[in-house]
Amino acid sequence: MVPISFSREQGESALPWIVAFSEGFSTLAVEVIAIRLAIPIVGSSITLTGVMLGVVLFALSAGYWRGGALSAKWDRDATRRRLSVNLLAAAALYGAVAFPLEAPALEKALDLGLDLPLAIGVTASLLFLLPIYLASQTVPMLAELTNVDGKAGKASGKVLFFSTVGSVAGGIVTPVWLFPSIGVARSTWVVFALLAAGALAMSARRLRPVASAALGAFLLVAASNAMAARTTAKYAFDSAYQTIRVEEDPAANGRMERALIMGGGRASGIYTDTGETSFAYAHAVQRAFETTRAEYVLVIGAAGFTFPRDASAFPYVRRVDAVDVDPAVKRIAEREFLRQPLPAKVRFLPLSARYAVRKLRRDGQRYGFTLIDAFFGKSVPDELTTVEFFRDVAAVSDHTSMNVIMDREMSSAFARNILASIREAWGRVWVTDAKPGDSDMTNALVTSWAAPGAIEWKGSGMVYRDDRNSADKDHVDLVWNQ
Repeated sequence: MVPISFSREQGESALPWIVAFSEGFSTLAVEVIAIRLAIPIVGSSITLTGVMLGVVLFALSAGYWRGGALSAKWDRDATRRRLSVNLLAAAALYGAVAFPLEAPALEKALDLGLDLPLAIGVTASLLFLLPIYLASQTVPMLAELTNVDGKAGKASGKVLFFSTVGSVAGGIVTPVWLFPSIGVARSTWVVFALLAAGALAMSARRLRPVASAALGAFLLVAASNAMAARTTAKYAFDSAYQTIRVEEDPAANGRMERALIMGGGRASGIYTDTGETSFAYAHAVQRAFETTRAEYVLVIGAAGFTFPRDASAFPYVRRVDAVDVDPAVKRIAEREFLRQPLPAKVRFLPLSARYAVRKLRRDGQRYGFTLIDAFFGKSVPDELTTVEFFRDVAAVSDHTSMNVIMDREMSSAFARNILASIREAWGRVWVTDAKPGDSDMTNALVTSWAAPGAIEWKGSGMVYRDDRNSADKDHVDLVWNQ
């Protein structure tokens, strides 16, 4: 590889702009991957996104400042060497430290009693600040290296242009194409490859053996990590939204159970011998549904489509609308989980829950029974915990129910607040302990009417609203304090 020249005699090289693009792409890809890796631990929330964004921007600003200061006092060769070392170091830190350790480090922070924003901030800072800081020095260093005619503004603007275009590409391509195509784990390799390639392109000849050795070492580590992370799942797929797996294992009663796992949580389960649901709470849902004799049914959170399938079997049911934001769930449920096509009465709506409900309301749709059973991992998405959402659902439903994982005593802030929010919208709420046992946590079926076995809840709590919602923090506190 010929060293990059920035002399006017040889003309302008395209490599600096390629390196700038790669740095920008990798930075946004890192942010998306970091958020994606944290979601199974803390759920999908604005808190996670906001704190991660803050850490990334702080690291970027510090890197820009330091890179500009260093490049101003060094000659071109020294700047190029430092740039190469920075990119290699960032690649190594991402591949060997930040990505592998993020999930266990975040769990440890929560175990230590840190509240949600602090746990995310500490974890992200310890793991991602340094590599982002090093990689972001690329922008001012490249601006200095490409400023061959004394027009610093022109050089800076061009570098920032290619870096920003790379960021746009990284922010879109990573979740939309890389995750579904190659998975989250292999998407981290793309980040390493881009940075390592940039380091090799910018390095002097004597540094290339070091860079090549580092690349080889990483590939060995990546291969060993891939072998260690191999799942026993019969099927696994990384969609743009989550990791979806299908596993088969003997249940406690000795029967073989097939489970659909989405975002780290068990979303649906069936017995392989009969195809019937294996989840205890699903039977409570079925009993509640049968009392309504609803002709039109709405399910928010399709998952494995077990309830839509079962509900559609009743002769008086005309249609079941199943909503899920992830368009991959229907294909996976039919092919890998249920292993049969959905009944003709089931209509799949690949839409976000909030938008779907508002659209159905505008279209004049009305349902005799609605089940809200949407989870991301083990938590209800924040946007589906507010009084505004519950009012929208009530506007299209005669009988509304919701599956909520909470403490059995309903004494936690999360339990009290979400029940208060539901009651604010529905007027009155009844709760059925849908998962009998002696554990502290349970599936609670919350209904707008006195379903079989339900007890009216008359407690107090803070109402979650769109403009003031602490559900993500309350849920994490609940899970980690049990």
